[in-house]
Amino acid sequence: MISEKDLKELLDYSSQDGVLSVYLNTNPTEVQAEAAKIQLRNLLRTVDQPEDVQAVEQYINLEYDWSAKGVAMFSDQRGDFFKTYQFNISLPNKILVSHRPIIRPLVQLMDTFMGWGVVLVDKQGARLFSFNLGILDESTGVMGDPVKQTKRGGGDTMFGRGSSSDASDKVESTIERNIKTIIESAIEFFKHNAIRRILIGGSEENIARFKQELPKAWQSLVVGEFPIGMSAGYLEVLEQASQKVLDVNEKVNQALVKQSITLAAKGSNGVIGLIDTLNAIREGRVKTLLVLDDFAQAGYRCDGCGYLSVQEVKTCPFCNGHFQRIDDAVEMAVREAIRNNADVKVLTHDPTLEQHGKISAILRY
Repeated sequence: MISEKDLKELLDYSSQDGVLSVYLNTNPTEVQAEAAKIQLRNLLRTVDQPEDVQAVEQYINLEYDWSAKGVAMFSDQRGDFFKTYQFNISLPNKILVSHRPIIRPLVQLMDTFMGWGVVLVDKQGARLFSFNLGILDESTGVMGDPVKQTKRGGGDTMFGRGSSSDASDKVESTIERNIKTIIESAIEFFKHNAIRRILIGGSEENIARFKQELPKAWQSLVVGEFPIGMSAGYLEVLEQASQKVLDVNEKVNQALVKQSITLAAKGSNGVIGLIDTLNAIREGRVKTLLVLDDFAQAGYRCDGCGYLSVQEVKTCPFCNGHFQRIDDAVEMAVREAIRNNADVKVLTHDPTLEQHGKISAILRY
C-alpha cells in the first residue's frame, strides 16, 4: 500500500547518479513467480547501474513474499535510497532510469483506485466497505428493525386486527426509521475513511431511496450503482466493485478529455499539446491534467524565467537566459501539476487525446 506521504517523498527525491524505477507484474493468475523473475532479469539487462540492479534482484529473490499482484521498486544505492510498494492490483512491467523516481504509474493507480466507498443497501440495513488499491475492507454494518411484509388484500377490522393500510403504514414507518439510521451510519463511515467516490449496490428501489435521503453534499459523490444482493460474498462484491470502478473512471476521463479539447478550441480555459500544457503548469493555471501513460518527450527549460519549450533554443526570447534539457518533460509535467495541487489523470488508452497531442489540461483561469 502507498500513501500520499509516500508519493510526496518520491516527488521530492532526486539524484544526479540516477534513480532506477521498476514496476513488475506478479499476479499469480497471470504470471508464475519464476516467469516474473525471468522477465525482470531481461528488463534489467538494459540498465547500466549494477548496484541498483543488484538491490532490486536481491529484494525480489530474497525478500518479496509474492503475495501481492504487483510491486514497484525505486533504487539509488549511491544515495542510500531504496523504496518498495506492493499492490493488490496487476501492474504493467516497466523499467526506467531518470534523475527522479518515475511516478506516473503510481499516480494512475492512486487516482483510479483510492478513496472509494461501497454501500450495499436494502430496507433494513447496509453493508459498508472501503475500497483502496484493490483491497476491499468491510466495516461493521448497520441493521435496523425487521421489515414485515403485509399480505395483499389482508387485514380485517371486524376482529380488531386493523386494516391493511394500517399495516402498510407501520411497514413504511419502519423502513423510514431504518433508512435514517443507515444514512447516519454511512455518513460517519464516509467521513472516517476519507471517501471521495461512492458506489451503491442493491435493488433499483433501495438504491433510489438511499440516494434520495443522502444529503446533497454526499449525493454528489455517488458515481455508480450496481445490482447485488445483501448476502453477496466478498469475492462477488470485490469483482463487481472493481469493474464498476474501471468503468466509471473511463467515462469520467473521457468526458474530461472532451471538455479540455472543447475549451481549448474556444480559446477558453483549456490547452492541448505539450508546450501549451507545460507553460500553463508553470503559471500555476492547471486544474486538471490529462496525459497518456506512454507519452514521453524531451523538453527544454529556461534557467532564468522557467519558460518551457519542446525545441532546443540557445537563448530565452523573454529573459535571454539559457535552456537546460529535460529528458522527460511529460514526467516533469505530472510532477509539477501535483505540486500545484492539480488533479492528474493518467489514461492508458484514449483515441481522442491521442489525436490532440497526447496531453491536455483544464485550466483554473
